Amino acid sequence: MYSVCVNNQDSDITFHIVADESVTNKQKEQFQQTISLFANKQIIFYNVNQMHYEELPQRDDYPTITQATYYRLSLAEILPPSINKILYLDGDIVCRRPLEALWNTDISQHAVAGVHDVSTQLIEQKNHLHMETWSGYFNAGVLLINLKWWRDNKSSVFFYEFIHQHGDWLKYQDQDVLNYVFNEQKIILPIEDNLQEGFLWSNNNYTLMNEQEMMLAIHNPVIIHYTGGNKPWHRSCRHPYRSSFLKYKAQTLWKDEPQIEDRPLSVRTKKAIATILRKCKLIPELPPYGKGYLPGLKPLD
Repeated sequence: MYSVCVNNQDSDITFHIVADESVTNKQKEQFQQTISLFANKQIIFYNVNQMHYEELPQRDDYPTITQATYYRLSLAEILPPSINKILYLDGDIVCRRPLEALWNTDISQHAVAGVHDVSTQLIEQKNHLHMETWSGYFNAGVLLINLKWWRDNKSSVFFYEFIHQHGDWLKYQDQDVLNYVFNEQKIILPIEDNLQEGFLWSNNNYTLMNEQEMMLAIHNPVIIHYTGGNKPWHRSCRHPYRSSFLKYKAQTLWKDEPQIEDRPLSVRTKKAIATILRKCKLIPELPPYGKGYLPGLKPLD
């Protein structure tokens, strides 16, 4: 939220935060205090009852996809009827540039606009949703949502019908639901609006954009999305654009919050031994961000 405010200081912005009881009153006060630094910004909180989502299919093997992702499916009911359009943003993103162009995308005749998931072609090949995939599979972490369309077309009914009938198909929970229900009612946005980590890998298998467009987006994204388990608040994070997250964090109330140790002791021990061996020139140096990333990546300003 802080990065959004910094890069959109002339825009009137209301943050609609959908939260369950895990978000404390103290944390809400901290959010309010952070936003109060900027003109024309406000926060409205909406409380969600976790129990309403307990029976929905859950992935045990991918801890970054939690039950809370299903809250997206209820946005048309949670938010007031007077709100017809929203920009949904996951918590693991950083905004680097103004959002005006993204916000002004015309979705009046569509349910949603989003960026292709970096794994689109692999997902299409496996086709675990058993649907026509010619129009692509989008990532749900950054979505421009036409709430009026959702309400007018009773989308939530179709969401839950699909879950109850085909819950065993779901691998990415609500993201799968949204892609199935809105397969023919979506607009695909440029990847600069949701630069997922996989786009920075040398073997990302993504060929739905020409190389020049891809490179421009990679080196000057509007939104960086720290997808997967490589989170910038983890000690083990090797993300090339981690510094963008740390830059904004350093300007907030959470600047002194320690990084989370996400590696077991055995892994840390191996890493420490490897570091000593590299210093002694006994094993080769690692690339700047570890193996697998595109060559020439540099921290963004």
